[in-house]
Amino acid sequence: MDPRETACERVTRRVAEETDVDALDLPPLFDAVDPDALNALVASMETGEITFAYAGRSVTVTADGAVRVAHDIRSPSGAVGGVAESQVH
Repeated sequence: MDPRETACERVTRRVAEETDVDALDLPPLFDAVDPDALNALVASMETGEITFAYAGRSVTVTADGAVRVAHDIRSPSGAVGGVAESQVH
């Protein structure tokens, strides 16, 4: 993990890697989460994680800045994608 990368940069990079899509071709991150708030929250967290939906994936950012990307977010209707409510654990 590059300590010079912001949480948002890590999210975009990891989702691009996971989906095999150029980062510039991903939907805007601000459609899923407020980028400034995400960066500030992760920088201030001592423990925990935040999870949100982005580009059809479940993205989890931990207090240490690690980013996990899970496959295939499905809404109750079965449609792929959508913006899930962000949550802090």
